[in-house]
Amino acid sequence: MVLRNRDIPLVTSLSGFRALNLALPPGCIIKDAQGEPCAMRGFRERKYLLLLAALLLAAVMEPLVADWSEHTRIIAAVTVSIVNLSVLLVVFGQRWQRWLAVFLLAPALASNIVHEALSNWTEIVAIVYHCFAFVFLGFAVAVILTRIFRQETIQTDAVIGAICGYLLAAVTWANAYALIYLLRPGSFRVTDVIAERLGEWHLRRFFFGYFSVTTLTSLGYGDITPIGTLVLSLSWIEVVFGQFYIAVVVAQLVGLRLAQSIRRERPDSE
Repeated sequence: MVLRNRDIPLVTSLSGFRALNLALPPGCIIKDAQGEPCAMRGFRERKYLLLLAALLLAAVMEPLVADWSEHTRIIAAVTVSIVNLSVLLVVFGQRWQRWLAVFLLAPALASNIVHEALSNWTEIVAIVYHCFAFVFLGFAVAVILTRIFRQETIQTDAVIGAICGYLLAAVTWANAYALIYLLRPGSFRVTDVIAERLGEWHLRRFFFGYFSVTTLTSLGYGDITPIGTLVLSLSWIEVVFGQFYIAVVVAQLVGLRLAQSIRRERPDSE
């Protein structure tokens, strides 16, 4: 049985709401006027907020994993997989986008699991992981940017989506830096305190993520310095991208938000 919002009487008290729930038959699904389940609509309206929470959780957990035992590190691998799957479910809406994203994500997830399970293949699977993660996350950022520029109205969750795109861009470059470090370690000048910790898989991802964020924001502490020509090129491209993102993307979102507020207050202005 399916109920729609317009079929449900107005309930003004908590006791009435409970009574209404008890009156619903088993298996009843509440849907809105458009026929979409209310729970699914709530997820869709807050999907970028959930993605942001997953990204922040992974960022906090990554450096802590280095001190965990080998058996508990599987939790980190599961967390990384959940974050990547969240990107897949939240960002990619069209069928061809999801199929391409699955094609790119599957090798990244598999290599991440193999890296945790088989120590003899760590360097090879690390290279595979960073290659596919770089392309997958870069594709996600491109989809988010395309969606932003095509929007005519903006909601709060879409603004949070722009923040997610900014963070995903930093992680995209972080995978590129980590890949170059594996292939050409001399491309970076690293302080001794950090250099002795780059051999650990999770700390390496964390430190290059940290380096990518400081580069994207033009902060640059100098504890990790690019000296190779390829890394230098990627660094200045990331700086330009970061400034473009803040200046253009965020400005457009704010402009759409203001225009939407004006139309709501003065409908005759259209």
